Amino acid sequence: MKLGMFLTHLDKFTGSFSRSLEWVGVVGILLMFLVNFIDVVGAKFFLWPFPGAPEVISFSQIVAIAPAIATTLLLGRHIRVEFIIDRFPKRIRAAISSISSFLSLILFALILWQSFLYGQSLQKAGEIGSTSHLPFYPFAFLIAFCSIPVGLVFVKEILKSLAEASNHGSS
Repeated sequence: MKLGMFLTHLDKFTGSFSRSLEWVGVVGILLMFLVNFIDVVGAKFFLWPFPGAPEVISFSQIVAIAPAIATTLLLGRHIRVEFIIDRFPKRIRAAISSISSFLSLILFALILWQSFLYGQSLQKAGEIGSTSHLPFYPFAFLIAFCSIPVGLVFVKEILKSLAEASNHGSS
């Protein structure tokens, strides 16, 4: 299979995977809103706040943020310093992009690995929230799982940059 076809398939798979996870993030945002609403209304009108609301909201932030990272990357919404790099020749830009993407891939591979190990240790220890009694480990596993499409985005960027660098080198 040619690199172009592989990149197209990888792009489609990564996009689909990321959009699916994005809905998990939407659920996290809605959960934060709902718990906060119930907590405020319960505390103000019924003198009964939602027990464990701060913990549930904190866990919901993980559910909202982790799944959205890959989609944000695909949409180009992350901060990048391009005003200097755009002045370089295409081949140098492609090389810098591939190195940057490679370092980012390593970072997210480490995040995946360490989040998975952390989730295992939390699961073995039986760590739960003090007031919500929610187990901690699913959230560490979620971070690990959500690192997969991010890694795939960086793999795609590396391959694309290397292809651009080799194309400009042969012209």
